[in-house]
Formats: sequence, C-alpha cells, structure tokens
Amino acid sequence: MRAIVELQDVSKQFGGLKAVSGFTGIIEEGSIVGLIGPNGAGKTTLFNMIAATFPPTSGSIIYDGMDITRKKTHDMAKLGLARTFQVTKPFGDMSVTENIMVGAFRQTNDRKAALETANKIYDQIEMNCGRDQLAHNLTTVDRKKLEIARALATGPKLLLLDEVMAGCNPHEKNELVEVVREIRDGGVTIIIIEHDIKTIMTLCEKIIVLHRGEKLVEGTPQEVANDQRAINAYLGEEYRNA
Repeated sequence: MRAIVELQDVSKQFGGLKAVSGFTGIIEEGSIVGLIGPNGAGKTTLFNMIAATFPPTSGSIIYDGMDITRKKTHDMAKLGLARTFQVTKPFGDMSVTENIMVGAFRQTNDRKAALETANKIYDQIEMNCGRDQLAHNLTTVDRKKLEIARALATGPKLLLLDEVMAGCNPHEKNELVEVVREIRDGGVTIIIIEHDIKTIMTLCEKIIVLHRGEKLVEGTPQEVANDQRAINAYLGEEYRNA
C-alpha cells in the first residue's frame, strides 16, 4: 500500500523538554492507525506536527508525496488533512447542520452545496440529535460525532482523531467505532489517539506505542498486545492476562 504520511527522524523540543525524539514511521493510505501510550508520551505533539500546528525541531514529514515540514495549518486543510480535538468546541448557538456547514465551506462558497454536504454527512454519522438542535444542548457522544462530522465536511484524505471516544459509555464507543470504520471505507485514512485499549485493539490494523517521546513498539494489535515492552510501559500484565 502507498504511504500517505512518512515521518523521518522527527523530533520536537520545547525549551529543555524533548516531547518527541527521533520518530520514524509511515502511515499507509486507507488504514486506521492507533497511537497509544501514557499521558505525556508525545502523542498529541506528533499529531500537531503532522497537522502543521507547529513544525518539528528536526526531521521531515512527507504527506501525500509532498514535503510539509514547514507548512502551515491552513495549507494542510487545503491539501486534505482534517483533525478533531480532545475537547470539543462546537459553535454552541448554531444548529448541528450549521456547524457541519462550517466545515463544508472549506470546499465551496455556495450555501446550497454546503447544506447538501452537511445533510449527507449528518446521515452518514448517524447522530442521535435533530439537525436543528443547538450544539450547546448536545450529549457527549453527539458532540463527539459533530466534531467528526465538521472535520469530515472539509473533504479530507487524512483524518486525525484525538480521543474522540473519551467520556462515552461502551455502547456509544461501539457506535463511534462503526462511524470510524465507515469513514475509512469511504476512502479516508485515519490516525487515532485513544486510551480505551480494547477499543483501539478492535479498531486498528496497526498500533504505535509511544513512551517518553519515542516509538517503543509498532505492529498489529496482536503483536503489540504480546510485546513485553508495551506491557511494561503501558498495557500492564492485567491486559495480557485478560
């Protein structure tokens, strides 16, 4: 499979803190890749570098065959990258449909076309709320779905999901797993940060374990679940025994 993202010896330093150190890896087009690891392991920093929120201190990032190491966030949106955030921040006084249309306006200036896109994505995401419901009244799971929907409306080739299942119950997590799979099946590559290990093991074809800013383990869910380094650093013996 073709690589949509290639990271080559990427590091990020904030003053005396090295948040990510010498990360090298590829994300294959059409895959769902999970990033896991303890808090402070460098997962969100890696996301931010791929999304061009800030550049790496050293190393290079290739996206869809293009060097994006010094690109800006708005450049990445135009190139087909979208992301969600750990803390959802919808436009609270706007309806669900209007929130999704905000993303759709990345692709068009026509209100009718943006509305059509928003309605299509609303149906695809299978939200539990009404289209006209104000965003500040949404449940946690619908706020998460709205965050995904707004990002999806931009028309991405690569979607970065940052803890979209946090705060959801098991049934809601299963709903979101199906949503993510459907998005991938529609041709969007996905990188996801998630702390629910059972969910991430079920969802992803490949998992990367970060620890203290470095890539500790990379492999299939089965390989990672049986790797003693991953068990010691993050998973714990209880997970392997389970």
